[in-house]
Amino acid sequence: MTHTAVTTVLMLSFAAMAAAQPSPAEPPAAPPSPAAQAQETSSDTPPPWYERLRFSGDFRSRYEGFYQDGGPTRNRSRLRLRLRLDTEVNDETRFHLQVASGDTGTPVSTNQTFDEFFLPKPFNLDRAYLAYNPSAASALTLGLGRFNAPQPSTQLVFDEDLNFEGGWEEVAWSPGESVDVLLVGLQTAVNEISGAADAFMLGGAAAATVDFGAYELTISVADYGWGNSDQIAVGSADGPLEAILTNALETDASGAVTGYASDFNVVDVIAEATFSTGQANYPLRALGQFARNTRAANDRNSGLWFELEYGSPRESGTWGTAYTYGALEQDLSPSAFVFSDIPGTNTRLHMIEASYVPRRGLSLDATLHLTKPLSADEAIVPDTWLTRLHVAAVVRF
Repeated sequence: MTHTAVTTVLMLSFAAMAAAQPSPAEPPAAPPSPAAQAQETSSDTPPPWYERLRFSGDFRSRYEGFYQDGGPTRNRSRLRLRLRLDTEVNDETRFHLQVASGDTGTPVSTNQTFDEFFLPKPFNLDRAYLAYNPSAASALTLGLGRFNAPQPSTQLVFDEDLNFEGGWEEVAWSPGESVDVLLVGLQTAVNEISGAADAFMLGGAAAATVDFGAYELTISVADYGWGNSDQIAVGSADGPLEAILTNALETDASGAVTGYASDFNVVDVIAEATFSTGQANYPLRALGQFARNTRAANDRNSGLWFELEYGSPRESGTWGTAYTYGALEQDLSPSAFVFSDIPGTNTRLHMIEASYVPRRGLSLDATLHLTKPLSADEAIVPDTWLTRLHVAAVVRF
């Protein structure tokens, strides 16, 4: 049994124990009065379906410029539109739906480029899932469908727009007044093939958050084990995946990609601290992350990620800025699923971000990416810095 499978089994066992814990004994209650019975019956009746629907979303229009020595300057305009619906099916079950713009060939971006002669742009099912939180075991949540990451994560291993398909289990509780604990199990279906072994990813994560008053610290550890991952390499090389393929590969006599040189089991450790500055809209946040592929066939198997952020701009007149450093070695993780704004793995990243909110719900954002190969073959990729500038207006509703 793999480390990931063991983690998932332990989480499910813990969840079962949490659900089975007896509640403290209480003395029998007196029979309710007729008036109380009528009120209880009324309160048990759920509101009409249309009152249980909540709509939200966001729209972004962005200019992107690409600049690199020895290459032509590229100018690109894009949009992103996401619409969400949330509803409580009953007291224990909720449903989430998100539809979004974007190319159906990539799982890591909801951006849509302004190209193809004014042709209409596609709109896709981005998320759809049920989450069940039984009242008898309030710490437990079970989910099924297409869902965003329930565990702590950064774009070192998974792009923030990536959604998983399958199921998850979550146990969250507070053993102390200032301590929160989270356990997550993931079972995902990556690709299904009739008459052959399917590709899948099993994951497990554990996180603890401690509130020290002036600052908060979160430590998380995760393990992602991929099965039959060669299908991802073949899908990236020959379709239907439109993804950057930068991992070490295996090919046949004709040069066709047959799979990865490495297998993938990624151990991911994150430490994140948030400090109060005395101003509600201007916290200081620092994050450090280290990840390693324990099943790599070479020594290019690790990744580092650091974030430093000041400000949380949401209210009118607030602003924020952030700096990110990333180093992704070639076989850290399948390149199809890492941060979409960098050229895959084998990449060094410096990213500077700034955001200003002139009015609540509207932000003006600018991001500068500087990327360069960690190890370059000049015949394949130039060993020079690629500069990407993003300037965007974002509306949230």
